[in-house]
Amino acid sequence: MERREVYTTQQPDGTYVTTTTREQTKYKEQSVWSCARGPTDKNYCMGPLGLLRICQIFLCVVIVCLITSVFGPGPFKGVLFGQTILLTAASVAMLLTFIFLIAYFFTLHLTHLDFFCWREADLTFNIVCSILFVILSIVEAYYSTGSWSNNCNDIGSDGIIHNGCRIIYEWAFASFLTFLLAILYAATAWLSHQNRHSLHNRSRDELY
Repeated sequence: MERREVYTTQQPDGTYVTTTTREQTKYKEQSVWSCARGPTDKNYCMGPLGLLRICQIFLCVVIVCLITSVFGPGPFKGVLFGQTILLTAASVAMLLTFIFLIAYFFTLHLTHLDFFCWREADLTFNIVCSILFVILSIVEAYYSTGSWSNNCNDIGSDGIIHNGCRIIYEWAFASFLTFLLAILYAATAWLSHQNRHSLHNRSRDELY
């Protein structure tokens, strides 16, 4: 904004002098946060990456339910401490997967949260989950045999007696789903790496 002022003064000799002053004021507009309906990537949830994340969330919930259905929610100690690790890993993975799903669906990685390195974090998260769940599926398969118990016949689950031990069907199924979950995270990591540029460009075009 510019402001102009004109002054006229009389000199001692009787002449008049006109003085003009100009004052410029610059205003810097700060960023304003508001709550409103923003752009969404409607095709993401119906695409391969979105469907994979939805399946991952579902499998995490099922795995937690299967593990806790035998001896309760724990916490498991001693030889069964691996169950606590699997429960924690599945719960954290479910939460972070949901965050990635919401962020990509509402295009937060391009708008409000564009300062975060989403692609690198997403790829690292999926690789870590894939490796971790492969290891935990093997541990869970060992637990499902019941051979960890001092007295296998006392395990409180119906099953087939094998070498004096009872197969715990809930944990055996949980082991299978954990391995399947590892495959899904590996597939998500591969697709995220392959589509890292196309997803970004497509979302930019839809946003603008």
